[in-house]
Amino acid sequence: MLSKLTVAEAKVFLRDPGAPAVVLGVPLALLLVFGLMPGSREPSPELGGQTTLATLIAPMAVALLLGILAVYMLPGAMAAHREKGVLKRLAASPMPPSRLLAAQLLVNLAVAAVAIVLVVGVGTIALGMALPKNPGGFLAVAVLGAVSLFSVGTLLAAFVPSSRAANGIGAAVFFPMLALGGVWVPKEQLPPVLQHVADVLPLGATLGSLRETAAGHAPQWLPLVALAVVAVVCSTLAARFFRWE
Repeated sequence: MLSKLTVAEAKVFLRDPGAPAVVLGVPLALLLVFGLMPGSREPSPELGGQTTLATLIAPMAVALLLGILAVYMLPGAMAAHREKGVLKRLAASPMPPSRLLAAQLLVNLAVAAVAIVLVVGVGTIALGMALPKNPGGFLAVAVLGAVSLFSVGTLLAAFVPSSRAANGIGAAVFFPMLALGGVWVPKEQLPPVLQHVADVLPLGATLGSLRETAAGHAPQWLPLVALAVVAVVCSTLAARFFRWE
């Protein structure tokens, strides 16, 4: 049942030409625009001889990709199902809501994996970007960050009544995470208090840990714990309070 539902949700996602364009276009455009700026591919003493492209821009592109998928795409898709009465019809079946949320999560994780491979591939081939110095850690952080951010998305998807509401609520969640998570302004330039906030917000924790592993370091424990806690709490609440109508 889960496999069939996942295939059906994947077809719905691919039928919308705008969704793949946004998901793939935003991170690739960010990578190319900032990666072509003077100095972005030159080793920097402040970054231990590594480039801004590899240790800041590429992790930022990956984090933004996960955030867009989780906070905008997933809740929007579920809200569209709710508006069209799809969820109301499914409510008459014995299928639990957690299975539908799991199918949406699997589809978006697969899309995220493809987009991350493209970001890394384009950066490496077209811009000469160095691969993450700690590839295992980078991959583990990307997976944990994706699960955490998507758990936030599933919680939003459990409640939003319409696509318009999903866009508004998604923006209300996403943009503060951008501002406080070290995306608009690098975490090092934030006040000390906000640096701690960035370490525990899902988007900031993901970006900071991706930056650490891209530079060859081990991720700090606080952001990882924060990501795990958010994933467990939000996914549990989403399954518990999901509304079919």
